[in-house]
Amino acid sequence: MARFYPLYVRRSDGKLEVLVRGKRSETNQPTDEQLDQKPDRNGISDYYRQVNIEESKHLDWRRKLGGMLARELDFKDKNAQSGSDASYMLVSFPEHYRLYEHVKKTVKDGKTEIKSKTHAGGGNDRQDAYLYGHPAGRKKRYRSPADFFPHLLWLCTDESGDPENCGCKICSPEDLDEVVPNTKVKSQGPTFKVDAGASGTATGMLRQVSGQGMTKGKQELGGPTPVLQRPLMPTILDPPRNDDQIIDRQYGGFIYRSGELVWFSRGASWGLGAVLRRWRTSTNLNQYTIQPLSHPFSHPAPVAKVTDTELRPWLAWSVPNYTNAALNSALDPPRYETMDWHALMQKKFGSGDAEVDGSILAAKAVDASYTPFASVRTIELEAGVMETYYDGIYLGAEKIWIGDPLRLAPGTDILVLHSVVVRRRSIGGQIQQQSVFLLGDTYTLQRHPHPNPSIPTLASAANNPRLPARLTADLEYRNALSIAAKGVAHYWKLVAVNNRHELNDIKGRWYETSIVLPILQPEQFEGLARKGEISEVTLWMNSRGDCVGANRGWGMPVVGRQNVYKARRREVFGQSMPAGAEIRDGIEPPSAENVDPALEAMGGNDMVGASQSSMDIDPVFDTAQNNSSDEIRVARPGEGQDQGDEVVLDDFMNLDGVEEQGSGDLPGFGQQYSQEATQQGYY
Repeated sequence: MARFYPLYVRRSDGKLEVLVRGKRSETNQPTDEQLDQKPDRNGISDYYRQVNIEESKHLDWRRKLGGMLARELDFKDKNAQSGSDASYMLVSFPEHYRLYEHVKKTVKDGKTEIKSKTHAGGGNDRQDAYLYGHPAGRKKRYRSPADFFPHLLWLCTDESGDPENCGCKICSPEDLDEVVPNTKVKSQGPTFKVDAGASGTATGMLRQVSGQGMTKGKQELGGPTPVLQRPLMPTILDPPRNDDQIIDRQYGGFIYRSGELVWFSRGASWGLGAVLRRWRTSTNLNQYTIQPLSHPFSHPAPVAKVTDTELRPWLAWSVPNYTNAALNSALDPPRYETMDWHALMQKKFGSGDAEVDGSILAAKAVDASYTPFASVRTIELEAGVMETYYDGIYLGAEKIWIGDPLRLAPGTDILVLHSVVVRRRSIGGQIQQQSVFLLGDTYTLQRHPHPNPSIPTLASAANNPRLPARLTADLEYRNALSIAAKGVAHYWKLVAVNNRHELNDIKGRWYETSIVLPILQPEQFEGLARKGEISEVTLWMNSRGDCVGANRGWGMPVVGRQNVYKARRREVFGQSMPAGAEIRDGIEPPSAENVDPALEAMGGNDMVGASQSSMDIDPVFDTAQNNSSDEIRVARPGEGQDQGDEVVLDDFMNLDGVEEQGSGDLPGFGQQYSQEATQQGYY
């Protein structure tokens, strides 16, 4: 096979799904009926099949398109002087464009009937290929590489992204007779370049350089070749719709939100509870009322916490073993709603603490739940299928708003949330199926040299007006330290817009490292700050769903993750809280006529009325995935240039347990983070 230089097309308008007539969603591909390969009673099969990237027809399309693109943009073969016949080929079609083949054949007596040996379909009646993905929908498909080339050229050269500038048959049907592969498309956009990879491989990288117009100059031998890409534009954040949302978008405000599940300090031990309400004192301290979780027969009194340091996010620590030993070895994992509480109280599962185990069971139920809230609008996609958009969602332990950054699995990438969508399919007014997904822009953390602290970094708010203020403020704080110590800065690079994610793709809320890490790891934070190596706090935290595999020994049946819908947040906690416990929005402090029950019970001491039950917390990352061989790999910035060295996250989280260190730092449980995690600055 001839040698090819790979070309990457980094811009695309392709769609996997489109709205038909403004309201009904339709996949942008052949219909289910067209994809059905079953022959009819006459033995005739007439169907479409997707062509894989390795197949000759896929290669042929990409080779032809690469050649046309090279001729149009006047690429020069690097090896022309040496007599090489190397040319150019697309590594892949633009994103979301897919090639399908229309196959029609007749099978009789178990053999394909060949009507013409010279037919283009080979042994079939027909075997034509079509490229799907145009935003106009499945009926607007491209029939050949020449058909698609004008659209590809527009994607590669038109900086405005205006489809009216495209001369293809679909975008400009009135120019049907004028569109030919070698048409010179005028462009006022920038000059583009492509880094062509090694011959025969797909390792090239496209990048944009400044300039005006299309260049036709001679390409330097061994240097980059001409092409392509329009920068991604972040989605504009919707304005907040209520006071709580405004507050939670602020940097340095409340860490915790009403209705969230948290760890709270009991003094000598820690417990699990729900945030019933929050407010700010006259001395500007964040104050919370926490309802401890328990079994259904008794409930501790609520407690008040007057600083954020007395609380921890649920995902900051791993769930401990049950104190009743038999619960840890049960083949069918116990659940709060099905637990035999009478048997537990009668010590039939062991001699442990029923309140502690009740709180653990309740916390696991909360972790598996989701509750969308504050509906914004509902649209009808088709008869019986409705989509509702919400302003937020309780996902597991946490309350999430539109506009929040979320932690994505794996690694440290984030999703800035723009839509919470619930799709419901009903028959006769009864919901038969419900699915939920999240839409947003994806960002990854990048570093760059920045020796001059007087110049704003790429992460500054001025350079990122569409990013959440919490993201930019946090990174500006950390960059000030890394610039002073190492002459480098970091920024959130936009890598994808309007991405769709399932609930299990989300680790949890993103937290400001500059605020939360000093609470979780105070000594390590001080050392990392001096070295300018403050890493993302997500590396010290678990993910939603990790508790599923906890309390399960090796060889025990694997338990799958769940997404359990609850219509209201209070329902999630069920009988683990007293019937009168109420989750309150807002930050209004208790008045003289409406004294908070936690303050009333405290009498100045938050331990009055609180249970003395002890919980031995083991905050190592004993995740739900630790029974598999999967490894999460992340870049270790600070070692290498742009990409850094790869580090296996398991290596420094030590999922299987580590020797206890610093257990006296936090009385009541062993502080068992791995030594490498606490001493290295993975930033």
